[in-house]
Amino acid sequence: MFKKISIFILGFVIIFTPSFLIAEAATAVEFHGLVPVCNTKIDSATGVYSDPCDFSMVMAMINKIITFLLFVLATPLFALILIYVGWTYLSSGGDPGAKSKAKTILKNALFGYIIALVAWLIVKTILATLGFNGDTYLS
Repeated sequence: MFKKISIFILGFVIIFTPSFLIAEAATAVEFHGLVPVCNTKIDSATGVYSDPCDFSMVMAMINKIITFLLFVLATPLFALILIYVGWTYLSSGGDPGAKSKAKTILKNALFGYIIALVAWLIVKTILATLGFNGDTYLS
């Protein structure tokens, strides 16, 4: 029974992960995946790029990668871990070892996810303090 559920979860992840990887359209800057498209248009009057790859583009890319890793990969993975923990706990059948294992996995997953969210919040706060407005470059 556990093997069937594991295969189902693995198949679900394989089938639906590519839909998570499709990048959404950015409003101010065009992105292909996680990398901004820049240095593509030359102003004929000045001879310089009208869409330069500058520090703000690098910060926008880092911001988009962090957001992708946390909200597109880590959050669904955390949900799958919660499903596994729930299944392990419910199917323990009174076995204290299995219940203890489920509680340990839940504690570790929750602790790790909270650390990731706090790290994201710290990075966002530092970027906002330095004056980077991610909404200008990201959707």
